[in-house]
Amino acid sequence: MIAANTALQSHTPREITYLGGCGTAALPRLLQHCTKALLHCPTTKFHLLVFAADDTENKANTHLQTLLARLQPLKHLPLVQTMLQQILLPIEMCQRLLLDAGRVTIDLYLGCNKNLLKTIMAPCPWITLWYWQAPFTPTTPFIWQLARFSCDNCVIHLPDEQFATLKPHFITAGFQCQSSTEMTKINDDIALAERQALRHEALTQNYPYPRYCQLALDGESPVAIIGAGIAGASLALSLAERGIHSQIFYADSDVGVAASGNRQGALYPQFIPEADALNAFFQQGFLFSRQRIEQLVAYGHDIPHDFCGVLLTGFDQHSRARLEKIATAYPWTNEFLQWLAVDAANAVAGVSVNEPGIFYPLAGWVGPQKFTQAALAQAQQCGYAQTRANTQIVRLTPNADKWQLSDAQGNNYGPYTSVIIANGSALIDYPQTAQLPATRFRGQVSEVPTQPGLAEVNTVLCARGYLTPAWEHIHCLGASYVKDPQSLSYSESEQHENLEKLQQSYPDTSWHRHLKMGQQARVGVRMVTRDHLPMAGAVPDVTAIYSQANAIHGIDFWRKTKAPLHQGLYVLGALGSRGLCSAPLAAEMLAAELTHQPLPLSVTVLEHLSANRKWMRKLLKGKEL
Repeated sequence: MIAANTALQSHTPREITYLGGCGTAALPRLLQHCTKALLHCPTTKFHLLVFAADDTENKANTHLQTLLARLQPLKHLPLVQTMLQQILLPIEMCQRLLLDAGRVTIDLYLGCNKNLLKTIMAPCPWITLWYWQAPFTPTTPFIWQLARFSCDNCVIHLPDEQFATLKPHFITAGFQCQSSTEMTKINDDIALAERQALRHEALTQNYPYPRYCQLALDGESPVAIIGAGIAGASLALSLAERGIHSQIFYADSDVGVAASGNRQGALYPQFIPEADALNAFFQQGFLFSRQRIEQLVAYGHDIPHDFCGVLLTGFDQHSRARLEKIATAYPWTNEFLQWLAVDAANAVAGVSVNEPGIFYPLAGWVGPQKFTQAALAQAQQCGYAQTRANTQIVRLTPNADKWQLSDAQGNNYGPYTSVIIANGSALIDYPQTAQLPATRFRGQVSEVPTQPGLAEVNTVLCARGYLTPAWEHIHCLGASYVKDPQSLSYSESEQHENLEKLQQSYPDTSWHRHLKMGQQARVGVRMVTRDHLPMAGAVPDVTAIYSQANAIHGIDFWRKTKAPLHQGLYVLGALGSRGLCSAPLAAEMLAAELTHQPLPLSVTVLEHLSANRKWMRKLLKGKEL
């Protein structure tokens, strides 16, 4: 294992420098800027907000190709070289990239228009310097959206040839304008007050689904995390990268032994035919999870994985039509999603599946427990995470503006300003979370020795169930799906059910007919929501919501009033069977929220991740609970 990163160890939340850029030429300028600064002060951290587009149209693929071409001449710079090694998709939404051991964070948007900027929440001003490199004249509303993210004395660097044209527009919004030869400084209190009003207006529009609910964490007091599965470990790492201490409590003797303990899990974005927030989130989540795995491996952690691709095929008329609709719903790039005819699908699978299907060439499988252990180990190496094994937290008690934790043996911990509940199937075991709409489902994953018929499988196969290629001569085949389980013991019937799912998925083939299953399997419990999205954010005060709903029925009230919540109490869970794809990004988002940093998800996606969404959706439509 590599040594702890000293740059991260010396970091505090106040040492981040926020820079912004517009236009495809802005990111190369920003990376040059960061390179020079890091030579003089290696402990500096940068967060770049980049809108890499040269017009206001939705042409993400064109913008991406132009951006990559502009980076090529600078590939001798380590930051640019690392940037060029990242997997980037032609999507307008945020792609969060962590470069140089976390010293440089990039929020890359392949778009540059007012509507895109309005999807970004900003509780406070961040940007101290903008590079304007877009060849168009921005509209006044667009400029004011940039101002919403900008500090009072923010400088915007304008190209010499555009300086005279653009300067009056940006001065109106309170920017200090700079070219290579000129600097225009102003002090416009009215413009600065207008910026603050814009920030307040944007936040009030999100009152039903509250974010940034408490003062930013300052690094002085630790955060309590309950649970050490993929969710809790990912959160500890994202907090450690921000210089925030966490204390992680978990009931087991080791990390990642509950739902995160399977030998292999499929990592791929699970879509629906409709283009909505779920598709957006899982695209972003998949990219971030894959990036996390590659980074942790580069740091020296052992994470079994293989990005061998994932092949999805139908098994009846409905599922076949659904997959085909997903494949045609969006102009996917072949690098990300391919629709394969039968012969091509058979070739990719290595065995006969005899079905057309969707192939994700960048996807594959990963060892969830090793991934979890690596994330937590990296957080500890940064010097910001402490663990308490065999500590089952059974009670959460409000204590002034803080929370006290109590374990099963009667020991008390805290008080803590912020507590995050990330303990998987125990998520709803507390009075504060008991009404959250998440349901327990048991899943038994069969661990099948490799044998004739299985040895040829080259990629993860998904149909009625899933089958992984072998790792250490064992395949994972699953999984059962039993609501509200009464037992976690091995089930012979579920073992047989997993085999039946495989055979029903590919009925016209023979390679699976004589498999010897054995009795090796692993059982876990997943928390599932009805919309198959996780919960990440403040824990709602459901009792208060019902009380207010019974007294007040107006939609305007719920639009203009902060939804009731348990101050300082957060939830990160209900990941279902998609935790590998969702947990790292959801944790990154929550860590950013707690430290008042930019969130990598749009306002719409954040609404869909809010733990109060079940109730607020009804109330905002004027419906009774």
